Amino acid sequence: MFNLINYYWRLFATGLSFALFGIGGVLIPLLASPWIKLTSRAPMVRQQRARLLIHRTFRLYIHTLRFLGVLSWEISGEALLRRPGLLVLANHPCLIDVVFLIAFIPNPDCIVKGRLLTNPAMRGYLRLTGFLTNDSGAELVAEAGKSLAAGSALIIFPEGTRTQPGAGLKFQRGAANVALRTGTAVTPVTILCEPLTLTKKHRWYHIPPRKLHMTLRVGQDIAVSTYDRQQPALAARQLTQDLQNYFTEEIRANDKPICN
Repeated sequence: MFNLINYYWRLFATGLSFALFGIGGVLIPLLASPWIKLTSRAPMVRQQRARLLIHRTFRLYIHTLRFLGVLSWEISGEALLRRPGLLVLANHPCLIDVVFLIAFIPNPDCIVKGRLLTNPAMRGYLRLTGFLTNDSGAELVAEAGKSLAAGSALIIFPEGTRTQPGAGLKFQRGAANVALRTGTAVTPVTILCEPLTLTKKHRWYHIPPRKLHMTLRVGQDIAVSTYDRQQPALAARQLTQDLQNYFTEEIRANDKPICN
């Protein structure tokens, strides 16, 4: 009886959580944008305030999820994410991992899919914060370099999309190119989720048998200076493979399934 009540509560709370995210994604940027523009003349200051706003909003959101009993979470190495000018690379385990990363990074920037600009729950945030989109073409690396130089923590998911359930990690070279061309060390964040939920095959109402637990492990920076001895294309390929191996081993070491 208790398990049944718990299941239906988590079903209700999950639906409520998605509704809150959608409503907040529309209302918060709409209400905050005029105030930020009126109190900040410099575009850079406006952007920083907007990013601090989304950081605090997402942090409140994940605490709300935990309070409602939808999920639990833990993070190790959080202090490492508070430094300026970081290139944060993470595996892409589930739908809400970007929410968690932004919740722990005070000045976040992120390379997101361009189609998110048509998503009502995200469009306002993206326009307000000036997050980079992956449809910027050849200008993307240059824009990423400017973001890092300005002190932002740039979040990239090297897989480009969520991990396929039951499949290994498969990184693309874009993140490695950004690291090499900007000469920025990689700050790796391994994300684990248990049990498997919120995959591309799951709808929001596909509630797992028990509460979701998210784990974020921030690793020590990975220097990229040693790759300068190789040709750019070979260096990007090697770094991509090394990063893929690193995350795969981190996931295996924690005895958790790769989930999406």
